[in-house]
Amino acid sequence: MGVLTPLSEQLTKPLPHAIVLVTLDELSSDANKLLPEGTRFAVTLRGDESYEQLDVLKSVDNITMLLHNIPYGEEKTGRVHAARRLFEYLETNGLNFPVIHHIDFPKSIDRDGLVIGAGSNVGALLVDGLGDGVLLEAASQEFEFLRDTSFNLLQGCRMRNTKTEYVSCPSCGRTLFDLQEISAQIREKTSHLPGVSIAIMGCIVNGPGEMADADFGYVGGAPGKIDLYVGKTVVQRGIAMEGATEALIQLI
Repeated sequence: MGVLTPLSEQLTKPLPHAIVLVTLDELSSDANKLLPEGTRFAVTLRGDESYEQLDVLKSVDNITMLLHNIPYGEEKTGRVHAARRLFEYLETNGLNFPVIHHIDFPKSIDRDGLVIGAGSNVGALLVDGLGDGVLLEAASQEFEFLRDTSFNLLQGCRMRNTKTEYVSCPSCGRTLFDLQEISAQIREKTSHLPGVSIAIMGCIVNGPGEMADADFGYVGGAPGKIDLYVGKTVVQRGIAMEGATEALIQLI
């Protein structure tokens, strides 16, 4: 853990044990040499810099992390393309720095736009194993929303589990119960189990095959009847739907 502070502030108002945030230009200048020996750095960069500019990463000790950041909505360079180029450079040169995807959204962004923007710009990289974390900023949004969105993104990319994972079918004519109502009941009683995945499937036709790698399954087996699974194995079959939710809780 550490506190990030810009180089200019660390030079004028030093914060003990802080991680100093610098650009590539600042890293290659003499300014960082004014800091005490052993100072840790976090380097913010775009990923579309020349290889000669990026080479400074090879010559400076105590780089703790890289923050990949291109202004949101910029049309000059695609964020995903620039990030992939950066990761290719790091791998080619044997540099093993943690990379944090940093997006500073404009004040006009709404919640839906922020979620879509984070998913398309960062999620596409994280699912390929490119990146170690995410930093979302938006002056118009509350901290709790940004935090929850960040954790949701990390969990969706299978990087960090902070809550129960649910897998559900989209519902169709074969669904044998009210999928939304039952899902809400199960979520209410199991949302405190990070690391556990629960599948809620409407029918026996596709349910078992669509449960992915869920730890537990709640599957409609017949009208008014539910089958419970552990992994892909049926452990209780034909339970009356009225008591199936509680039976699932007891099974977990």
